[in-house]
Amino acid sequence: RMLGNIQQLSRWSSPLAPFSNWMLSSAPVRWLNERMFGIDARRQLPQWRKQTLSQWWTRRTGSSFSSAGPQNAVLFKDTFTNYFEPEIGIAAIELCEAAGIRIGLAPNHCCGRPLISQGMLKQAREYARKNVQSLFPLVQKGLKIVVCEPSCLSALVEDAPALLRGEEQEKAKAIAEACLLFEEFMEVASRSGNGDLSFVSGPPEILLHGHCHQKAMGRVAPAKALLSRIPDCRVVDLDAGCCGMAGSFGYMKAHYNVSCQIAERQLLPAVREKDSETVVVASGTSCRHQVRDLSGESALHPALLLRSLLRGQG
Repeated sequence: RMLGNIQQLSRWSSPLAPFSNWMLSSAPVRWLNERMFGIDARRQLPQWRKQTLSQWWTRRTGSSFSSAGPQNAVLFKDTFTNYFEPEIGIAAIELCEAAGIRIGLAPNHCCGRPLISQGMLKQAREYARKNVQSLFPLVQKGLKIVVCEPSCLSALVEDAPALLRGEEQEKAKAIAEACLLFEEFMEVASRSGNGDLSFVSGPPEILLHGHCHQKAMGRVAPAKALLSRIPDCRVVDLDAGCCGMAGSFGYMKAHYNVSCQIAERQLLPAVREKDSETVVVASGTSCRHQVRDLSGESALHPALLLRSLLRGQG
């Protein structure tokens, strides 16, 4: 229940950061988490941020959600981006704006993925209903829904329509058709000439690791195409299978060894063998944490890398 309700836990813990992070990473609490909840003490748990993406947006625009005026899209504020890595959402918004794309922040609830992964389908169904109520009016206006986290996109596109019935299911299907992964949205906009961006040269090579849901939905190719817009950069799709983290799976003591073994098949050897100028890129938060925990190397979300290379923006 704790893992499934990560959004609620984050809502309580984020305002207490950095104290909540210090407490969670302390040896006594890690021991307690392992004994009570089965979370392996060798894992480094994600760190909450005191300023969430929602708070950044409110302070910037004076509005809790979408800004006033016509828009092309809204950004889905998933739990991981909102509470743990708001800089990813900020980078995605700034890239859209630099490309002339009018984007707001969606008034959404959790996608339900953490609940689904723990078998808590009744509560996940309630979240799906809430998202239908908040997102369908935006879809009716023709807005696209941009998602930074592949597992959340999968929940919106595949799971929400399967959890609902009748009119709610039809609305969920309409929402699913409007949902795009950030990289896909930006690449489609660039190809159509409605969102072209110019980048300065960056790393000579990128190792791209696709999230399992991203690969299952066929959304790795747009990410590779978008990253290939970086001048003088070779993008290598690692095609390394699952990273082994698989959401909360790899955090559990009972799964730690098999999680490491899966990562050691292809992903970690490729990361260790890269040269110092090569950058590892992964859209999935669990994938990035697996790379960091087991190799000590950092993996970046595509939005962060592209924002750092945006021409004329600093």
